[in-house]
Amino acid sequence: MCMGTSTGVVLSLALLAPVGGACKGNIGTGPGSQGPDSQDESRKAQGAKDAHPWVDGRDKSKMKTLKVDGDRCDRSGKREQQVDLNHDNRADIISLYASGSAGEHISCKQADLNFDGRLDAFFHYDADGSLRREQFDLDFDGLIDMGRNYKNGALVLDEQDLNQDGYVDAWRIYDKEKLIRIESDRDGDGRADMFTYYVGGQIDRIGYDVNGNGKVDQWDHDAASRARLALEKREMAVVDAERDAEKTAEFIEDNDSPDKKPDKKPDKKPDKKPDKKPDKKPDKKPDKKPDKKPDKKPPSKLQSPRGR
Repeated sequence: MCMGTSTGVVLSLALLAPVGGACKGNIGTGPGSQGPDSQDESRKAQGAKDAHPWVDGRDKSKMKTLKVDGDRCDRSGKREQQVDLNHDNRADIISLYASGSAGEHISCKQADLNFDGRLDAFFHYDADGSLRREQFDLDFDGLIDMGRNYKNGALVLDEQDLNQDGYVDAWRIYDKEKLIRIESDRDGDGRADMFTYYVGGQIDRIGYDVNGNGKVDQWDHDAASRARLALEKREMAVVDAERDAEKTAEFIEDNDSPDKKPDKKPDKKPDKKPDKKPDKKPDKKPDKKPDKKPDKKPPSKLQSPRGR
């Protein structure tokens, strides 16, 4: 799943909604349209078809599904505004406006992110116009697998279906929009049994519920050091990759102009070696050896008869 990319697309689409008009190819709530009602039915059918065996024997009444808010996103009694972004005569964004004591206000926005005719994102609003909840089908399988909840405009909770069985199995809790804890359901009973605590954006400790009472029985305090080591390794890998990229760029830049290096190398080697070696050897050896030998030896041989 690519949450960041899909979320960014959704927000961009949602901001464009007020500029559009009605579209001929309306995305409805009937069969095949994947509106709030039909999506809930498809979830039930999909859950019955693809449910994991280890979930079937559990008490599903305690397990939460991610379904669209049928009240805020129900079209009846609301004014619709539609936008066709790709000009295929089908609405890609539908905004629903409800009337209240304070006048008309936005109630729900729905978006088809991949232009397949099915709604993939839902934004629910309170009567004062503030965002209450976002829901996304990130893998475009027709089932919602990500929900984000807001309070007073601030993100407080993410709900995720990580194993794609139709039920929430991970909760991300925020304080002042900073992640402080992740609760995970590992055995599929709808209750968290692993609790990962964050301090300063990094893992501080992990707790486990072993006996299923919803409370931590065992703590893993070494998880923080392991997480830090893993983070350091990733950071070092990034630094090494950046250093290699810089060296490669320098090498390419140095070799990019062919006139620089051929001028330097041919000038140094031919000038030094040919000048020194031929000058020294022929001048010294012929001058010294012929002068010394003829002067000493001939006179000694000529004077020996006179001494007799």
